[in-house]
Amino acid sequence: MSHELSREIALERDLHKMLEKLLAWLFRTTRADRGVIFLKNDQGEMVSMLSRRRDGGDSPITVSSTIMNRVTQERTAVLTHDAGMDFASAKGRSLILSRISSAIVVPLLHNEDVLGILWLDSESLAVFQPKDLEMVTTVANQAAMFIQINILGKKVEEEIVARERFARLVSPNVAERIASGALKIEKGGSLVRECTVFNSDIRGFTRMSEGTSASIMVEMLNDYFELMVESIFEFEGTLDKFMGDGIMGMWGAPVQHPDDAVRCVRSALDQMERLGRFNRQRVEQKQPPIAIGIGIHTGELVAGYVGSSRALSYTVIGDTVNTSARLCGIAESGQVVVSESTFNRLGTRFEVEELPPAKLKGKEKPLRIFNVLRERPTPAPAGS
Repeated sequence: MSHELSREIALERDLHKMLEKLLAWLFRTTRADRGVIFLKNDQGEMVSMLSRRRDGGDSPITVSSTIMNRVTQERTAVLTHDAGMDFASAKGRSLILSRISSAIVVPLLHNEDVLGILWLDSESLAVFQPKDLEMVTTVANQAAMFIQINILGKKVEEEIVARERFARLVSPNVAERIASGALKIEKGGSLVRECTVFNSDIRGFTRMSEGTSASIMVEMLNDYFELMVESIFEFEGTLDKFMGDGIMGMWGAPVQHPDDAVRCVRSALDQMERLGRFNRQRVEQKQPPIAIGIGIHTGELVAGYVGSSRALSYTVIGDTVNTSARLCGIAESGQVVVSESTFNRLGTRFEVEELPPAKLKGKEKPLRIFNVLRERPTPAPAGS
């Protein structure tokens, strides 16, 4: 492999451009009429990544599946001076229809793994010689190493982006564990047996928005969100998403604590206190105060990455999420409404009042619900 080509593809970070340089160099150094570079996808299928014709045409290039399979299975290169004769027993129609006479087909090997296949062919007989096979094999081996480095580099970049994106959703100490690799967040969904989901939204937000400029509303929301998210993180919860003027968070995914329900309710009460201070500042500035309602429910759900391959986000789905949102919907201004499921996990930590059973969409029976008033003072240690 020429030092010039080795240097060029080693420095290239764009995989497609790297393959273009590789194929262009092979066309300069061999008498190939057609060339294709295949790479194996996540499903283990060989996918054409780049093709080239010496005549400059752009019609698809058909290759022999018989030859491809042999190279893949045996992990060895194939040199044929007359493909029609050498592979006559396979009765390959593609060899005849595509007028493949001479061919060099080489696996892109890295640590015995076939990353892909390099295909060169010609319509003429005996175009390629053993020295061509030796040269192309050397090139393929070197290229496979750089391709693997490129693929790993892309995966590392994606992982860094995913971690940074995820780190914005969790408390700093959890983010640090994710960054260090101590806590792994797997792609795909997984069942979480117990998770406490929090939903809040601003009451009368639409009415508040009328007659107020968009920039002022956005500034107000950002200040409000900042305070509320600080509280979620302080009690080691996870921010799921913002929904207009609403906030959704959870305790129990991706990190579990034995007192997740308590942490969630403590954060809810803390957010109410923060909102009170925020409102006092707004009143001093001749601005209307903000009122919110909060709904909390504990139960089973599915947590994981949801979305497209380009836009994955960590979230939770299931009836527990829906119930939390519906409790938020019936909560009055200043109320922290929790379900019986959450209430049963709070012990005697909080002062609560039971509200009339709630008839929620999707529930056959009315749901027992409670309004959390405040946290009980912690008893002083004996003898203090």
